[in-house]
Amino acid sequence: MDVIRPDLPQDCRVICVSDIHANCGEFKRLLEKCKYNKDNDYLFILGDILEKGSFNIDTIRFVMELCRDPKVICIKGNNDTMCDRMAFHDSKERFLDRIKGRPHNAFTEMGKAVGIENFEDDFENKRQKVTDAFKDELEFMKCLPLAVETKDFIFIHAGIENRKDWENTAEKFALTQPWYLRLEHCSPKTVVCGHYPVYNYRRANNTCLPIIDYNKRMIDIDGGASTKWASQLNAFIISYFNGKYSCETVFYPIGEEMTVKKAVRSDRSVVYLDWENWDLTIIERQKDILYVRINQTGETGFIHDRHTGEWDGKLHGWINLNCFLSADGGDKFYRCGETEEYFFGIAQNGQIGFLPKNSL
Repeated sequence: MDVIRPDLPQDCRVICVSDIHANCGEFKRLLEKCKYNKDNDYLFILGDILEKGSFNIDTIRFVMELCRDPKVICIKGNNDTMCDRMAFHDSKERFLDRIKGRPHNAFTEMGKAVGIENFEDDFENKRQKVTDAFKDELEFMKCLPLAVETKDFIFIHAGIENRKDWENTAEKFALTQPWYLRLEHCSPKTVVCGHYPVYNYRRANNTCLPIIDYNKRMIDIDGGASTKWASQLNAFIISYFNGKYSCETVFYPIGEEMTVKKAVRSDRSVVYLDWENWDLTIIERQKDILYVRINQTGETGFIHDRHTGEWDGKLHGWINLNCFLSADGGDKFYRCGETEEYFFGIAQNGQIGFLPKNSL
């Protein structure tokens, strides 16, 4: 495993960001919100800078420019490998299959930039034209390291294996391991990772804010940018001054900023839903709102039918139940989607859920 070991000064800030997913504008505004100082701060970008968002080329080039500074280190994420596979390794059939699954991706965005709208005919020549035009960008992505190690921390995209020689963690594990906070590792250092959105975990408390597990020495900072319907970019800031560590989170929601014009109160308690492992039974339908029971726990609550889907012959949901927010007049709310009666998004305090349209 390619591990970078920077020599950090005694007093400094390390700003960690993960899973930008081609949201270049929001990434820039997040750095501004952090008051990022390139002369003094270190910036670690923990992979998945590409895919799922809409500004792949802008994001690559901005990160490349940042990385001219040795205090900025970008490591590889699983989505960042797609460009290399499509450019140099995929057969035509595999390449076209990827496009069907994700019509807008980094490589096709590069293709459009040089006038190529599809790759179905004259495939190899068109692919070569793109790789020639974006040689520097593709080489940058290909050569990204897998981890950063400092005196007290390991920074990696998905996680390290539970072994003393963690540097020999398999690349597939380092890039793709889901549910990492449910596992263990034996390093005395704290592992800071992204890859798996924090909203998937109960302990996120219905937010996309970072989760710190002091007992396991694990921190997940993935705000679910462009992977969750309500998502954000998180900056997890580790400050080391006068021999002591402190940390803080700055977040930037990916959504339209709105203002609450009149107070809203909800008396419902949020019920955690494990989207992957649990399924639902509908008890009652109220227009487009479903009253459901979680079959694995027996808990009940409300969920909008837009947040449900069937697979394996069962009904699943991918937000928590009872996500109806309280807010005060003048609060900010970041709209990420809407239904007939509600806006869905992120409240000023980071909570995720619905507010009535007439309150905004």
